[in-house]
Amino acid sequence: MGCGGSQPAPASGPAQAQAAPQATPAPSQEQHVVPTPKPSPQAGKSDAVVVPRSFRLLDELEKGQKCERASHLSWGLAADDDITLTTWNGTIFGPIDTVFDNRIYSLVIVCGPDYPDVMPQVRFTAGIHMNCVEPDGRVKPTWGLLASWRREYTIETILDNLRREMCSPQNRRLAQPSTAPPVPGGS
Repeated sequence: MGCGGSQPAPASGPAQAQAAPQATPAPSQEQHVVPTPKPSPQAGKSDAVVVPRSFRLLDELEKGQKCERASHLSWGLAADDDITLTTWNGTIFGPIDTVFDNRIYSLVIVCGPDYPDVMPQVRFTAGIHMNCVEPDGRVKPTWGLLASWRREYTIETILDNLRREMCSPQNRRLAQPSTAPPVPGGS
């Protein structure tokens, strides 16, 4: 055998010409046809490995702590002892040349037990006027990114898209409140 397990090439010459011809079935003979398997319903889907929630959130935590992110965003666990990795704090530094400039916005992000398959709950802790934010500070679940939530999205994706939303023509000049929104469940 040669390199890679291949067979040596047959010698050329008269011995090769005397090789027996291959028999082909006559058209009248019935041939057994193997049916082609039908594709499964998931044939077009990726065979990617699904990362468990805790591994995914630990990766997001590490990325937030190591500053492997945009400099105008930050995020991390709200409590260091939160072993469920559920409640997070996020920070967005207001974009330059908008009404959000020179302001720092804090958010609370709650990643439920089905995250990242299900979008998290996102709420601003200080007053803000944006077309994607409710008066109590909650980001509307109908907002573009949350409405079309995909497993690949992360906390960083949410914060970055909210910051981009601040730069949009609909939001960049909205008058901003000077007080915090009402506390949910408060009087």
